[in-house]
Amino acid sequence: MSRSNLFRLVGFLLDFACILAALSLGGIWRTDTAAPPQQGLIQATVHVALFAGIWQLVASRLGLDLVPLRRNRRLALRRVAETWATTWGVGGLLSVSLFQHLHLNVWLVLVVGLVLLAGYRLILSATTLGLANSRPRTLVVGACASARSLSVGDDARETMEILGFVPFPGEEAAEMSHLPRLASSTESLQSLLRDHRVDLALVSPSDRAVTGDVHRVFRNCDEVGLGVQYFPSFLDLEHLRVGLAWTDRRPGLSMSTPPNQSLSQLAKRAIDVVGATAGLLALLPVLVACGILVKLTSKGPVFFRQIRVGKNGETFHCLKFRTMFAGAHAQQEKLRAESTQDGPAFKIPKDPRITSVGRVLRKFSLDELPQLLNVLIGDMSLVGPRPPIPTEVDKYTWWQRRRISVKPGLTCVWQVWGRNKVSFKRWVEMDLYYIDNWSLWLDLKLIAHTVRVVVSGTGM
Repeated sequence: MSRSNLFRLVGFLLDFACILAALSLGGIWRTDTAAPPQQGLIQATVHVALFAGIWQLVASRLGLDLVPLRRNRRLALRRVAETWATTWGVGGLLSVSLFQHLHLNVWLVLVVGLVLLAGYRLILSATTLGLANSRPRTLVVGACASARSLSVGDDARETMEILGFVPFPGEEAAEMSHLPRLASSTESLQSLLRDHRVDLALVSPSDRAVTGDVHRVFRNCDEVGLGVQYFPSFLDLEHLRVGLAWTDRRPGLSMSTPPNQSLSQLAKRAIDVVGATAGLLALLPVLVACGILVKLTSKGPVFFRQIRVGKNGETFHCLKFRTMFAGAHAQQEKLRAESTQDGPAFKIPKDPRITSVGRVLRKFSLDELPQLLNVLIGDMSLVGPRPPIPTEVDKYTWWQRRRISVKPGLTCVWQVWGRNKVSFKRWVEMDLYYIDNWSLWLDLKLIAHTVRVVVSGTGM
């Protein structure tokens, strides 16, 4: 039996013992006095087997043992808790369905099982057996800066027993001088894996390695039943989440920026929902009055729906009270030469397309109030860079596009302190300052200052 299989067997027996102890303390062996003893014994045995089987299935599905406890204690213990909670829930549901008269304290089973399953792992991680299990005999395949980073530092020495390295054909070995070179190249890899009893291969080819050689390494490792972890150099990118993708039955890597799910971000969304709801209710008479004035003073719809660019380039329909004559948007390019705003943005001081009521609405930013609906449904936030139109975004330079990396807002730094007084470049710099220095406190300050600006009627 190989060492890895031995560790798996020991782990299974320990898990089984913990589950058996938890079920025993929960009263699994108690039966009704009227029932035959053999029937109670059979029921209890079935339950133990049921819980143990579900535990193994859930543990495999959730990857319970993929993260050694010494490497990431919090994540490892969380997976133990998730696996046992799922086992307890599914096992308890099946138990009630199969046996109507089961004497089992399910809550005691939950608590005792969690303590035992997590406790023995904590104790074992500090023993010789636990250290050996969490330090697989590891071979580094590759000789580049990325391969070196996998084999240096305290974390690598504590979590792995690194035997040495093997370069790909054509790679220089200077980067890996801190490790013994076990073969001249990967061409003789298969016999080396058997002779050195390797448990894990860390494959990190340089740009000189060809695809055929990398595939050969994967095949050799698979033929001897060896675990492989692949670290291509093109994935040396920060803040990217890498996952598996399938297209036309072919596997690939998907790379994306993970969403920020911090408590602050959740609180920001809560403030958006509460603020937008409260604003719509409190300002309902104002909204009705504005709608009536727009409809009575000029022909056309009450609301102006315009496609705007939101977070990560996604488009949405932004709502505003109509402040221009019907069809005015088509005349924008004819007036482009009169725009006082540099860059792709458009703004002229005395726009002839604006109605008399529209000027009043713009002066006090009342035309923006319908965007509280956009905030409520999640297209916008109360605070964030103002949403641009697609034609403006098409003219952005590479650094200006970062202003659409977050959800747009009703108000922002530029609207509070810039308004019509700054250049487009400075406008974008203000938005980037907000993105780089965001906090809930900054949002609250901007909301308070926005109220001041709107009341003063400085306009847009």
